[in-house]
Amino acid sequence: MGAANTAGQSLYEDSLKSSNSGKPNVTIIKVPRKITLLTPLHDGSKNDGSGEKFQKAMIYDNKYEFAVTLMNGDEPANGGQYCWAIEYESPDTSKGQMVRKELGNLGSKAKIEIDDPDFCGCDLTVKAYLDDPDQSCELVQFVHNRFRWFDSKRVQTQVQERMQEPWRIDQGSSSLCGMAALYYVTIKRSPDRYRKIAHELHRTGLCKIDDFTIKPSDSMYEIKPKDSDYEHMSMWEADWIVLAGTRSSESNLGYHGIETGSWDQFTAINWPGMMEGLVKKIAGYGNASAVGISLIGTVVKKAFSYSGEDVSPALADLKCIDGLKSKGHQILLMIDAKMIRNKSGYSIGDLQESHWVVYEGGLLDGKNQVSFEVYTWGYNPKTIRKYNLDGELSDPAISLVRPPNGIDNSAFESNYYGYIEAF
Repeated sequence: MGAANTAGQSLYEDSLKSSNSGKPNVTIIKVPRKITLLTPLHDGSKNDGSGEKFQKAMIYDNKYEFAVTLMNGDEPANGGQYCWAIEYESPDTSKGQMVRKELGNLGSKAKIEIDDPDFCGCDLTVKAYLDDPDQSCELVQFVHNRFRWFDSKRVQTQVQERMQEPWRIDQGSSSLCGMAALYYVTIKRSPDRYRKIAHELHRTGLCKIDDFTIKPSDSMYEIKPKDSDYEHMSMWEADWIVLAGTRSSESNLGYHGIETGSWDQFTAINWPGMMEGLVKKIAGYGNASAVGISLIGTVVKKAFSYSGEDVSPALADLKCIDGLKSKGHQILLMIDAKMIRNKSGYSIGDLQESHWVVYEGGLLDGKNQVSFEVYTWGYNPKTIRKYNLDGELSDPAISLVRPPNGIDNSAFESNYYGYIEAF
């Protein structure tokens, strides 16, 4: 390279003065120089698909000091004249072009702050030069993804799997059923929209989708997949980043992505009004309306003991829902999870039983029972099978997700609250 060699070094000229004339000697000594990083790096995933190996790199919101030195470690004679610049290629914003930022004349040492989330997940090339930017020496250093402990290859693989089979989204042991339902219908409308959110959240820690920004709690960025609190969630990496990250962004009660007690589970609850808004903002549906559900209505219903109410209105709703589904509309049902287990009844203590599922048709209306397909808990609505965290496909969960004899009308009515229609 005329200005910089393949080792990332370049040459500077240092003229020796003649002891007799004081004029430059005709002998020019060219000494190789290099950039050295003086600040310790931080651990994070090696991003090799193993989920087990680590590498050292720079991290967002930290400052790193670099120095121009000779190959023997000495400072250059004209060190105070060095200008600095950084270059990188963003996978999201630069469209295959290198982005260059001039940092000015900082001398032989420069402190550079990793203050742009777009640096994350990129190789950052640090350059120093004298008069000519093309006559520079450089050092290439990786910047960890914002969720630096989460292996990007594993996340990317899981995202691709969900784009092809949306039902793979799994809330695990968390209370993020609403977020799972939300992203299930997001992928059904636009897989690329989901990919953008998952990719940008993992890489930069935030995502702007149309005019809406998703930004989780800062504490989530330092959570490790091997932390016991994370393992307790029993979630795939991509699902946790997207579902928990979105819920944290929307939380007024301080949801931080980990559920270690009843309060954490309460802060994760997906309230009807919030869900209706997110179906438009995140999933991108032009029309989304909540039918028959509200926070107050849910609490009021649970405040009374069940005493065998009339099932006719709820069954009429179900037939209407099935008709909307046949038109291609997406239906997010708000129920108590007891419905799926074919248990009747409700009480105020059942508030945390509230559960979001996506109606997938197949309605069979018997004399005293109904049966239909739903997406929930990462199960294929057709086969009622799911992948466990070891990647193994389970046997059909007939008793857990779809009782073989259907759901009693009373179990449907007592555990049904309403729905969100999106199209």
